[in-house]
Amino acid sequence: MSLSHEREDSLIKTLKESFPTDIKDATTVRRSRINVTVAPEKIVDVALFLRDKLGYDHPTGVSAVDYNRESRFEIVYHLTSITNPAQRDILINLKESVPRNTPKATSLVKIWPGVENFERESIEMFGLQFEGHPRPEKLFLNDNWDGPPPMAQGSSIPNRLRNIDHHRQAGSRKRSRIA
Repeated sequence: MSLSHEREDSLIKTLKESFPTDIKDATTVRRSRINVTVAPEKIVDVALFLRDKLGYDHPTGVSAVDYNRESRFEIVYHLTSITNPAQRDILINLKESVPRNTPKATSLVKIWPGVENFERESIEMFGLQFEGHPRPEKLFLNDNWDGPPPMAQGSSIPNRLRNIDHHRQAGSRKRSRIA
């Protein structure tokens, strides 16, 4: 097994040559893992290139990271290739950052339909908005959830949840005394 990063370096070179001003950063994290950060306004172009020219046809997930101190969210699309056996083991993390005060990004559901529920999770848990998303409704939380997005940093737990948790803890102490 080779420990060189030739394949990863070749992919990064191709991306940088194709998008010289739009790729903010592209690095090999380790063998078979590449991070590519793009300008939000160019994510669709880069995503189409990854799918159509490089064969990255399978999203394995979408993550969101809240960089509260930097006042931004980072959205990460985790991509692999099923159709190109030579690249099947190389995972590309396609990243974009959006400001916390206007957390809007373009949905990539039209490029990779498999990201639909992953984007819905980010909508719900972080309060992100994906323009062009076909179904931005809730995925996990109850319809009566009135608190802030639970994964966004700086959000406080709503009082009603704090009270529920307090009652649960008190109830468990009572049960333990009986037993």
